[in-house]
Amino acid sequence: AAHPLAAMAGLDALRSGGNAMDACLTMAGVTAVVLPHMCGLGGDAFLIYYDVATGKTSALNGSGVAGDGSTIERSAGAGAGAGAGAGAGAGAGAGAGAESAILPQDGIMSVAVPGAPLAYDLACREFGTFSLRNCFEVGARIAEEGFAVSSGFERAVRAQKAKLSRYEEASRVFLPRGEAPGPGTVFSQTDLARSLREFGSQAAEFIYKGAFAEKFYEMNGQMGGTFLGDEFQRHLEDSPPLYEPIQTDYRGYAVLETAPVSPGFVVLEEMNLLELFDLAKLDPRSPEAVHLMVEAKKVAFSDRNSFAGDPVTSGFDVSRFVSKEYAREASRRIHVQRAGLAPDAMSGRADTTSFVAWDEAGNCCSFIHSIAFAFGSGVMVPGTGVLLNNRAGRSFNLEPGHPNCIAPGKRPMHTLNCYMVLMDGVPLIVGGTPGGDGQPQWNMQMLSLMLDHGAGPQDAVDFPRWTSSPGTDMIGLGRPPRLVLESRFPQDTVSRLAELGHAVRTVGPFAGGGGAQIIMKDPETGALLAGSDRRVEGVALGF
Repeated sequence: AAHPLAAMAGLDALRSGGNAMDACLTMAGVTAVVLPHMCGLGGDAFLIYYDVATGKTSALNGSGVAGDGSTIERSAGAGAGAGAGAGAGAGAGAGAGAESAILPQDGIMSVAVPGAPLAYDLACREFGTFSLRNCFEVGARIAEEGFAVSSGFERAVRAQKAKLSRYEEASRVFLPRGEAPGPGTVFSQTDLARSLREFGSQAAEFIYKGAFAEKFYEMNGQMGGTFLGDEFQRHLEDSPPLYEPIQTDYRGYAVLETAPVSPGFVVLEEMNLLELFDLAKLDPRSPEAVHLMVEAKKVAFSDRNSFAGDPVTSGFDVSRFVSKEYAREASRRIHVQRAGLAPDAMSGRADTTSFVAWDEAGNCCSFIHSIAFAFGSGVMVPGTGVLLNNRAGRSFNLEPGHPNCIAPGKRPMHTLNCYMVLMDGVPLIVGGTPGGDGQPQWNMQMLSLMLDHGAGPQDAVDFPRWTSSPGTDMIGLGRPPRLVLESRFPQDTVSRLAELGHAVRTVGPFAGGGGAQIIMKDPETGALLAGSDRRVEGVALGF
């Protein structure tokens, strides 16, 4: 997990007789406390779970819909540039044209129904052995007693001080004296502790029917939000079903991903494109390897931007885009000696966290949850300690007729995805990373390192990382293409990529973004190998 306290709590759950899902739900509660700028009860969650008893792999979509008053006309009128504070601080550098074409990036108009609480509840009932109360009590206790502020947490608060200052409740909690809590100080949230305990006791009904929902709708009315009163109850009644993950075969391995509205299909399309080239013969640090992967990313992201939307309302059929036939057709858009055109949009300010668990029996889980941008919408439901997501503002567009245009009761396309790799029908790798539009790019890079080059999980996580933009976020519309590489890539690679037409920029040796967490089972010894990304403050633990 991306924080030591979360990994320790997950390990304690396993030591206490829990399974991989119990460990992940415990880590979900703890990360909601120690990484509140990234995740929590006000966000969304996706997961893939392998149940050794049945031999089945299941996935869950824990995302929420836009409010019933979310029309293109109303959203466009409240968009960035349409009024003071509507999207302040969110669109810097995007250009005037882009700012007028996006939704608010914070505030109540950016919020979608939180999907994570119902996902936690359903996952616990379906796969857990602990009660939900047991799982979330650990996080509640940490919130109540406090934890030591890390330098990363302090930087996150400081970076978003302007956003937090605009919202009274968030400012009260995270800027108690007008400044971010200093590293080493003890930070506690008694309101959040109470909410986590209430959620543990009452499960999803606390959020969607109980006191939390009442406070939310009261606040929504005061702030002029798009929620009309039935959205939370309807979300509870329309529980998302478990489903079989989408997948592709990659050189004999089954790569599983979460289905739309997750962008997991982007990873599968990328892997299908890579399979057409002999990556194993290329040095993964070479310009040839990086160029091919960047171009595969561009093709897959372009397809996502053009065609993907909530399958329930748009009819988006993902099967076409994860087929081998489509990959052969799409590969004609890749030029091995020239950088291609970029997709439409990207922002690198995403904040999410992922974690993985593998238990003694063989159950394993990849779990990811998020409130979208750092500190989400900035809006905190009074007296609850729960920050709300800004997924609607971040992810919908305002183009009439587009599969991903905003509409009442519609789910936006997401950046969250989880993966699992099977060998001969049983798990070999389970992993994931946060990082917005970086996720499908970095997951592709690490999968290729492990499956094409035999890298172990820590080697794959530590390997120099690149990120291509633009991606999918509306806030980045109109920005010029850019390829960012960590400085550990050879200078010859950087220079050659520039010659191929890439606008290249280098950053620090481990400043490329992400926070990958991976567990791999050694097929010969059965030992579990793990990797935790040094780009965040996490750790891999086992016993």
